[in-house]
Amino acid sequence: MVDLELQFRERQSVPKYRHIIDAVRHKIRAGELKKGDRIPSLNALCRRYRLSQDTVLMAYNELKARGIITSQVGKGYFIRSDQPDSGHRVFLLFDKLTAYKEALYESFTGTMAGRGVERIFFHHDDPAIFQTLIEMARGEYTEYVIMPIEDDTCRRAVERLPRGNVFILDQGKAKYSDRYPGVWQDFEKDLVRIFGENEGSLGRYRRLILLTGRQGAARRAIAESFRDFCRRTNREYVVTLAAALAGIRPGDLAIAIDDRDLEYLVRHAAERGFVLGSDLGIISYNEAPLKGIVGPGITTVSTDFAGMGKRMAEMILNGQKKKIDNPFRIIRRASF
Repeated sequence: MVDLELQFRERQSVPKYRHIIDAVRHKIRAGELKKGDRIPSLNALCRRYRLSQDTVLMAYNELKARGIITSQVGKGYFIRSDQPDSGHRVFLLFDKLTAYKEALYESFTGTMAGRGVERIFFHHDDPAIFQTLIEMARGEYTEYVIMPIEDDTCRRAVERLPRGNVFILDQGKAKYSDRYPGVWQDFEKDLVRIFGENEGSLGRYRRLILLTGRQGAARRAIAESFRDFCRRTNREYVVTLAAALAGIRPGDLAIAIDDRDLEYLVRHAAERGFVLGSDLGIISYNEAPLKGIVGPGITTVSTDFAGMGKRMAEMILNGQKKKIDNPFRIIRRASF
């Protein structure tokens, strides 16, 4: 076992745990530590240098997160990589993989290319899976990029990760922005901002219908701001879970968050001979080129998913801790 040969001086500006990290990296660069070599245990370093266990554990956890060392229960700590400057090891926890999230992921990995490795996991909005994956990842990565769940137990799971290494992605602005950096959608303001900038286009419709689909914090925020806008502007409106419940009729402008509702609207219009963008207006969340072909009257509103992935990767690479509202845009077609 190689002695780390730590040297501490009084009133030093560099924390002691950082000295441990630097010593291990120096020994690897010098060839004195190689892959598979055992390093001193927590207790051995504490006794040898009169350090607290928290100090040594902080250093070893960061070395593990960087992929430099690993631990084996009952055996100790070992060198995992002989490349101490190998870059970022990023834990990505997404809710699910859709075409939009795939664009986000590809943009993130493309921006990170050559400067780190990423491992992606999916929680499918299941708190038990979320907590299990967080616990499994703790201490194994340099950064944790998380699409959160609106659940207090999930928030507590995130809080067990190293706070300075956590980034929130896409959702969770209301619940997490007080504590963590991130790149997210501003669900509460985005749609209403688009309406406010284009009030003239709303005048051709008698009723505005918001189809929220499944429940969740983001959709509740959209619904509340939508109601507030309609009340302030004295517009007739409906908020409902599904298009089938809305009693769609000519003169309506329907806003579909889920593509299942979009499919219903297009079929409903075709069966009744409604002309999209004339008899019935449709605004669909999340742009896809096919939407402009299937229904030329379908206007879309969407966050820039590729831009979101790029911004998050740049934040990590540049060592920044920003809080960014991702751009939200409208792609105009006949409906709006």
